[in-house]
Amino acid sequence: MNHDAIDSLENVGLWKKLSNLEYFTFCMIGIGLLWPWNCVLSAVLYFKHSFFQDVTNWAKVFASSMMAVSTITSLVFNVWLANRQRNYTQRVVRGLVWQVMAFVVLAIICMVHNMLPMWFSFLFIMVVILFSSVATALTQNGILAIANVFGSEYSQAVMLGQAVAGVLPSVVLFGISYIGDSTAAETGEQSQAGIIVYIITTAIVCGISTTLFKFTGIGGQFMAIMREESIDVDDNDEQIPFRVLFDKLRLLVLSILLTFVITLIFPVFASTVRSTGLGMKDEHYMPLIFTLWNLGDLYGRVLADLPYFQSPSFTPLKTFIYALLRFLHIPFFFYFSSRNDGHSVALDIGYMLLQFVFGLTNGHVISLSFMKVPQVLDNDLEKEAAGGFTNIFVSVGLALGSLVSYIFVFLIN
Repeated sequence: MNHDAIDSLENVGLWKKLSNLEYFTFCMIGIGLLWPWNCVLSAVLYFKHSFFQDVTNWAKVFASSMMAVSTITSLVFNVWLANRQRNYTQRVVRGLVWQVMAFVVLAIICMVHNMLPMWFSFLFIMVVILFSSVATALTQNGILAIANVFGSEYSQAVMLGQAVAGVLPSVVLFGISYIGDSTAAETGEQSQAGIIVYIITTAIVCGISTTLFKFTGIGGQFMAIMREESIDVDDNDEQIPFRVLFDKLRLLVLSILLTFVITLIFPVFASTVRSTGLGMKDEHYMPLIFTLWNLGDLYGRVLADLPYFQSPSFTPLKTFIYALLRFLHIPFFFYFSSRNDGHSVALDIGYMLLQFVFGLTNGHVISLSFMKVPQVLDNDLEKEAAGGFTNIFVSVGLALGSLVSYIFVFLIN
């Protein structure tokens, strides 16, 4: 595939793009990037109950320990990868294969945990999360470097895949919240079976992504493109300094960082604001809110593909201002939180609409930021180096957002 073939996707619709095997592969890898983390998040209550019996110290520190291990590992490893600008195709394959290994091991642990002491199970799960975070960083670093070289359409495919990986689990959890009411006696057994199936599905998704990546020969196409610029991608000692990348990408990477910092207040409000007028139970309403947010996120990433937003006239400065404007959501969140003791259908519908729009703007800004990275760089060497560089700001944004979320917990309470 040459640059002309890549550019041919710029002016076609989304469904036409998805029929292109290379584009679909980038989308599948995007799903494989976020699916493992969603799987672990969905399993938190299961681990706390089945592994650590809810009231033990292991149960109390499990969620915070999991977040700390994942966030710190991702940040450190992304910085390390960004300073080693080579072997991107190997990183994609290696990361996906390691992810398969991590979740097969996790499934086995779920089946035999009753025979293991709690401390060992806790330590082992943390090691698996660390290993999975390294695998995700490897894959994301590699695939974004390749997508940047292929063109903004392929960066958008990765973003779209990540949104799909967010929507599917939330829809499933929303459905399960109703099914569970009539099967309370069997909840424990079904929960374990469901979680194990979910974990195995994660391994299968990553396995399919690996197969597609190798079958389509994307790695070979990437190396051929780089050779056109006389760059040896396997033995390249030329490093693009971070200062050069930051000078060109400043507004885009700050948009990414700012978006994640603002977005991580979402779980705080989603888990505290309750239905007042529709009469929905928390176990139904909260999964619905998560589903609406994820649907908005998916729609926002689809909207980023419109010609107006792809146009050079929609500059990085406009993208940064857009990211800043997302702060305007926060007063509305506090308004709905303060009216939590009312009884109004309008309040419930307004809050659901707010969460949908909040998700939409998240997906929209993130996709725009990543899609515009190749447009502001001068050559393919800079584009591949930018894959790791932008990941650093993703990790920093998530880390800062996690800290900021604690402030909002205090303010709400």
